[in-house]
Amino acid sequence: METPMHSRMMELVRRTFIFSAFSGLAYVDMQRLYPRHIGKTAEGRPYIRKRRVKTDVEAFIPLHPVAEQILNLYNTTDDTSPVFPLPENRNVIWNDINQIGIVAGLKEPLSYHKSRHSFGTLLLSAGISIESIAKMMGHANISTTQGYAKVTDDKISADMDKLMERRKTMQNTVSQTIITM
Repeated sequence: METPMHSRMMELVRRTFIFSAFSGLAYVDMQRLYPRHIGKTAEGRPYIRKRRVKTDVEAFIPLHPVAEQILNLYNTTDDTSPVFPLPENRNVIWNDINQIGIVAGLKEPLSYHKSRHSFGTLLLSAGISIESIAKMMGHANISTTQGYAKVTDDKISADMDKLMERRKTMQNTVSQTIITM
């Protein structure tokens, strides 16, 4: 998020990747996002309501402030044009998104699928119900959404393993200190 790109296209790719991470929209859904898909609740909170291309299931996504900021930089009024001026050729975008990952110093290649996955995992980690996440992500089947819970459980287990290893190291250090006294 903190690394703006110098070329206009790379900046568009960076912003749409971040938008995807805070909205859960897949690349093809962002390509086909039009101002008519954006609305406001009675309280004035912006949201996206759109049928997903892959599942034909309607997604309802209240917008995170970061996603709202990005959205406001693009077309939110002319319903004859998509919100984001993304190219149809995905290969151009895939190369650019990988370049952004390299510039950011990431070890694994970036993809819009990873940004969508990040969205689901962040929501789950924040305690959002699996049913709400499924609706926001436009999953046809809640079992798809439950896959994110496994990732979170695996992460929790790995974190606990690290804590236990650190405790062992500390105990060994204390034991060594007592022996040498």
